[in-house]
Amino acid sequence: MDFSFLTHAAESLNELRSGLLLKSIVIASAVGILSTVFGILIGFLIYKTDLRYRNFFKIALLIPLFISPYIWAVAWKDLFFLLVGNTDFIYSDYGVVLVLTTVFTPLSFLIIGSALLNIDSALEESGLMITEFKNVLIKITLPLIKPAVYGSFILVFIFSISEFSVPAFLGVEVFTTEIFKQFSAFYNHSVAILQSLLLVVICVLLLLSERKYLSGAPFLSIGNKGTKSKIYRFGTGNYYGILFLAVWFVVTSLLPVAVLTVQSFHKGTEFIFKANEMLGSTFAVSFGLAASGAMLIVFIGFAGAFYSLVKRESALKKAFDWSLLITFAIPSIILGISLIKFYNRPYLNFIYSSLGIIIIGYTGKFSFISYKIIENSLRQIPPAFLESARLQGIKPFSQVKNIILPLILPSILASFVIGFVFSIEELGMTIMLYPPGSEILPIKVFTLMANAPKELTASMTLIVFSITLFTLLIFYFLIGFLIRRNKFYDDRI
Repeated sequence: MDFSFLTHAAESLNELRSGLLLKSIVIASAVGILSTVFGILIGFLIYKTDLRYRNFFKIALLIPLFISPYIWAVAWKDLFFLLVGNTDFIYSDYGVVLVLTTVFTPLSFLIIGSALLNIDSALEESGLMITEFKNVLIKITLPLIKPAVYGSFILVFIFSISEFSVPAFLGVEVFTTEIFKQFSAFYNHSVAILQSLLLVVICVLLLLSERKYLSGAPFLSIGNKGTKSKIYRFGTGNYYGILFLAVWFVVTSLLPVAVLTVQSFHKGTEFIFKANEMLGSTFAVSFGLAASGAMLIVFIGFAGAFYSLVKRESALKKAFDWSLLITFAIPSIILGISLIKFYNRPYLNFIYSSLGIIIIGYTGKFSFISYKIIENSLRQIPPAFLESARLQGIKPFSQVKNIILPLILPSILASFVIGFVFSIEELGMTIMLYPPGSEILPIKVFTLMANAPKELTASMTLIVFSITLFTLLIFYFLIGFLIRRNKFYDDRI
């Protein structure tokens, strides 16, 4: 009998004794706590107060969430170099915490903000009749959003402990970089798989601890129709709230991007043109892969959400929920390894050796987002709409085409945009799966950054940032235009 797996297990345990897993947990916990604390504050200011310009901040503060984390790592590295003349701080555990906190705080304020919106105003108004605002906040509001706070921490923790690109760029050894090194550099697949299983177990156990909230979470909703949330009037405090949000926006978004721009152009346009020339061959393939993945993501999300609407309590519906949620929570590096192990067979070589395996990876990783967005949108459709259609003899297909799809159009489009942006920026899984000879945007940028001058690195990341932001703006205005033209869509629903 072959007991070689025991040797590999012992090697894996030796790695754990070095403190690498504990270090990864500490970093992820710090990011989770900081992101959740800032998420509570920002979410309250944006969703529960009459703060001026809050609609602007609601969109602007989301920018870091839709830009690949390694781009922010480059931006923060250049910012520290420009301000203090060295990058010792950013090339450390603290640097990883800083970058990931700025990236994941928008996710926290989305989760917590949606929970705040769903608090019945009658509860808070009743409290304000007998006590002051501070007591209402501590004894009513915060307890009511406690599941969202836990959910925020858990999701940010999972994303942080799963993150590969930021620690790899900043030269910080964590569990994901060790798994990548064992699998891709040392070809020690047994150790990599054992370590991967341990990380998956941690993520799944955390998901199970908050399964009731996360499986039915309202945080991935487009719009909040029918909510009756209490809005607090800040008065003179308006200026302090605006100042806080403005400083946060400048520090976490504008300043790093401004530094990238300065680094890219301070020697003229030479490096921008060079970076564009180097990356130009990747645009068509990367956009095609991302668009294909996004369409599949929307299709699976809609199919699953529609089935959930019809079969609300079925065992298959619950199994589908959990399969998407767990796949979404699996670290990208580990999902890539899983797909390699599954498709690396003679009869599946046509998938393994093609770009199709990347599209499968995108679909598996991000379908949960589309599913939750569309499911939450379907829940907001009054049942009377479909009941009336059935009484009039309208066939199910016509109901979907003429009633359901027009009503959830914003969610369909938002699902496509999010799937597209997340797919085109995905690095951890793509770096494991891309076939030899193919050129994909995030892979080429990440590999070239290792030995490129800082001006060229800044130029490449600025181009990727600009492409992503430009794509988001196009889709944002396109969605707005289509919604305005859609006579079926009504915010009162």
